[in-house]
Amino acid sequence: MSVYYYGVMERIDYILDFCKELGKQMIASGANIERVNLSIEKICHAYGLHDVTCANLTTRISISAKDENKLYAHRQTDVPPQSFNLERLKKLNNLSYDVIENKPDVTTLYDLLHAVKSNDFPWWAMMVGYLVAMAALARIFLAGPSELLVVEINTLVLFGLSKLFSKVHINKIITNFFSMFLCSTIATLFYMAGFVSNFFTIVLTNAFFLLPGIQMINCARNLLCGNEMNGVIDLLKVLLEICTIIAGVAAVYALFENVANYQTLEAYKDALVDFYDKTPLWLIDVELVVLTLMATTGFSVVFNIQLKDLVFAAIGGVIVRLVYILFKDVFHTYPFIYTMVAAFFAALYSEILAITRKEPSTLYLYPSIIPLIPGDLFCYVAFGIVWGNTSFIVQNGPNLALSLIGISLGFVLCSTIVHYVRKFKLLKINKE
Repeated sequence: MSVYYYGVMERIDYILDFCKELGKQMIASGANIERVNLSIEKICHAYGLHDVTCANLTTRISISAKDENKLYAHRQTDVPPQSFNLERLKKLNNLSYDVIENKPDVTTLYDLLHAVKSNDFPWWAMMVGYLVAMAALARIFLAGPSELLVVEINTLVLFGLSKLFSKVHINKIITNFFSMFLCSTIATLFYMAGFVSNFFTIVLTNAFFLLPGIQMINCARNLLCGNEMNGVIDLLKVLLEICTIIAGVAAVYALFENVANYQTLEAYKDALVDFYDKTPLWLIDVELVVLTLMATTGFSVVFNIQLKDLVFAAIGGVIVRLVYILFKDVFHTYPFIYTMVAAFFAALYSEILAITRKEPSTLYLYPSIIPLIPGDLFCYVAFGIVWGNTSFIVQNGPNLALSLIGISLGFVLCSTIVHYVRKFKLLKINKE
């Protein structure tokens, strides 16, 4: 509800209109709800507003406040689907800091927001980023040369479909199902022709193009950081999206079942175990580090991280992979521990760069956690749900939950330590 006084727009209206649009654009660019709420509250308090309430979701902005004259105003709006553009998010963050510090005239706030422009990569650079990232992931899933070729063909198909669907605004559930149905059909035809022998390598790799990986990390983080409502909603949304992706695979599987003689998921997982048992551990680790660098660099381009920040973003993924490998060798029977420690280092690396380079930590955090996203476990659980196979859920569900909790606890632990370090430094400065 907008507040007008004798037909004139009040000061509080300008402020909340700005906060509403800023929050909307930040969420759409990939910001975490916790970060958005904090920015809005600080801006409102900087301009003397009180009783500020933020009830924001990843799909809807809702804020209210009162000014010094006890005038009340409320704003709400829908948020478009998230499309990670970390360069734009960086500039929106910088704008929020500038507004909080300098408090420009409220009538100019919207113009300042409208002036924010991001230097987006051209479409072909984004496509190359996806091709590099998918090739690295395919190799992690044991793709051979023929499987790599089919994965790249499917990646081009998915990229073209994403551009098409973004223009016609088709529901995400429908686009996920149709996209994965088409990719699985292509993989099946190559499998039936004998060109590839590892069907699930192709399917799982291309599923990562559509998987809401960052969102699944954020929803677990929200559950542990006081945003339980948003966390539950996002978790259900993520699970539904992944199930529709897997449903596209299952539909093709059912359509060609009598003629394709498909590789089973159990056989694929057994092949993974057999490969890791027979291959020297040091060779696996070296290859994983190289592939992680490729994947992180590719996704950093997809996230529109510009060249001056791209190297730091890619290095973050490598550091996290090295920490993960090191602690996995020490605590190999406790995946929760080494996942949590790796997430802690991802958050710590991001916070250090945020302080030294004066940029938002999200810019470096999202690429750094790419190696930790348990997309394969989510797919296995979704296969169990779609196919009604409880053994898939029982085998992989607990590991998935522990991975998400471990990652979230790593973030929370790092954030807590950084908070108290900053508080201690501030107290020390005030005493001096």
